[in-house]
Amino acid sequence: MKVFYGAAIQGAHDRKERAHIHRAIINAIKNNGYRVISEHTTGESFYETANLLENFIGSLPPVGEERTVFVRKKMIELLESDIDAAIFEVSTPSLGTGIEIAHAYLRSRIGLKQIPVLALYQKNYWPNKLSSMIKGITEQELPHFKVIEYEKPEDVNIIIPELLDSCNITIDT
Repeated sequence: MKVFYGAAIQGAHDRKERAHIHRAIINAIKNNGYRVISEHTTGESFYETANLLENFIGSLPPVGEERTVFVRKKMIELLESDIDAAIFEVSTPSLGTGIEIAHAYLRSRIGLKQIPVLALYQKNYWPNKLSSMIKGITEQELPHFKVIEYEKPEDVNIIIPELLDSCNITIDT
């Protein structure tokens, strides 16, 4: 059972600020028997993030345009791979995370298996609240997409199992 996890890493004021949230969510996913295909969002610095990313996608080109293009392509490949769900933490606005979300919920339009897509938002974290581009996705439009608001990081230990169960995701034994 493979889960893609995505979240803003460049848009945060400081990567350390949200790394513990990403780690808590990833641990909640893993504690419920699922495999997270990349844990790079837990990096607390540029170099730690790059090292974590290399663990999942292989050696990175030198910093610059080639690396940027390489990482983007690899993230898209992961989203279009044989994953069973995608979970995003969307409290910090991120163009990159928005693109990843769109790739996840549009998979069936390019002939890939439709998967549950879950967006987690920490209540009142961002002053302008959650983007309408995420909040405005309705269950009627995309029944496999859910936005869940939480208050504190510990809440994910209850939310994640409930979300995965509600999406009828089962672990093959």
